[in-house]
Amino acid sequence: MTAPVVAGGWLRQDAQRYVPTGRQFWVVAHRWAGLTIALFLIVAGTTGSLLTFREELTRATSRASARVALHRPGAPMLDGTIIAERVEAATGAKVTFVPLDREADRPLQLFVGARPGAPALDYDTVWANPYDGSIQFRARDGVLADGPENIMPFLYKVHHSLALGEWGTFALGCAALIWTLDCFVGFYLTLPARRPRSPTLGLGKGWGKKWSAAWRIKGASRGYRFHFDLHRAGGLWLWPLLLVFAWSSVGFNLPAVHRPVMAALGASPDVDPAPLAAPIADPPIDLRAAAARGRALIAVESAGHGFTVRRDGFLYYIPESATYLYSAWTSLDVSTKDASTQVWFSGIDGRLIRFVPPLGATTADAATIWFGMIHRAAIIGLPYRIFEAVLGLALVALSVTGILIWMKKRSARVLHFGWQTRQRRPINAARSTVE
Repeated sequence: MTAPVVAGGWLRQDAQRYVPTGRQFWVVAHRWAGLTIALFLIVAGTTGSLLTFREELTRATSRASARVALHRPGAPMLDGTIIAERVEAATGAKVTFVPLDREADRPLQLFVGARPGAPALDYDTVWANPYDGSIQFRARDGVLADGPENIMPFLYKVHHSLALGEWGTFALGCAALIWTLDCFVGFYLTLPARRPRSPTLGLGKGWGKKWSAAWRIKGASRGYRFHFDLHRAGGLWLWPLLLVFAWSSVGFNLPAVHRPVMAALGASPDVDPAPLAAPIADPPIDLRAAAARGRALIAVESAGHGFTVRRDGFLYYIPESATYLYSAWTSLDVSTKDASTQVWFSGIDGRLIRFVPPLGATTADAATIWFGMIHRAAIIGLPYRIFEAVLGLALVALSVTGILIWMKKRSARVLHFGWQTRQRRPINAARSTVE
């Protein structure tokens, strides 16, 4: 048996079998990781670019989001909890999510669920007139058959779970984890290769100059060279943000991996409210009283932590634990999309369960929240939203160029090994004649 030898970064044995070693191993790992997740990233990048303008596109495609007519000039809007009560009375359902920060002349979107023991509803979202609480439209969230109102919610489901439910969420979470690890592999491969028999790992004279070439797209490059330069340089310039999006995607879709890692780095534990033996649809503290209790609890926290409360955000009720989440816009908020200063409290006795500041309690909490806000374009405003839309398309370009590079190299390998096979045939025939 012929002893194996290493040649060109490959372990060669019996002139037939090639096993990647050293840097070439990471080239192969990067190639197959990229091919595995390329389709996921193309879908995520395309839908993510559209979702940065979700509100505007929803209004453009939704008849339920059209402006409502005033009953009389200067008519005041009803409180969100009063609208919720009227929706409950009209539908018999339980409102679980109430926006308290209303927008003038726009219908209020509420989420509803069936009461315990009642038949399942054929809708889970209701749009109500903010001036009289009358229902304008009802639908299943994200179901295209229910109307154009669901175009953007459906795209969100595709973005988050490929519209395949829990299995799609898990698949995208696994893809995000591979993407996170591959970010480091890809960065390593942009570094200049170690010179043969050099102990300096390539960090000698001219190393910086060699690496600087990886950040540029050669002006005259075309075809394969252009695709390679775009893939490498684009990945380098966008590397920090790509890592943020990859790891935050793990947090959204694969918390079983994300939480332990962040906990090891100092993140606060996620403590969900303990479920009751049976859900309570109508707790002693109703929606209107819950909103008042939430405001009172936030006022106490405001005095203790020295922040200013600006306006209501939303009220969310969990029947399984009889727990309310009240959120308000405050001077602590960083997000431009969400009211992020929150209190959890019991729907039975109003007892404060916990106060949640916008950036959490630890540095690891803040990192996780910042990653999430960057991912959801919830910072800075319109300029960053435009940038993130372009970034989504850039992610698609990186994925497509990766596939094109693989196709080019694969065709070259097929031609090369085909030539070797043709060359070996006369030699093998000669050997058979001699034997």
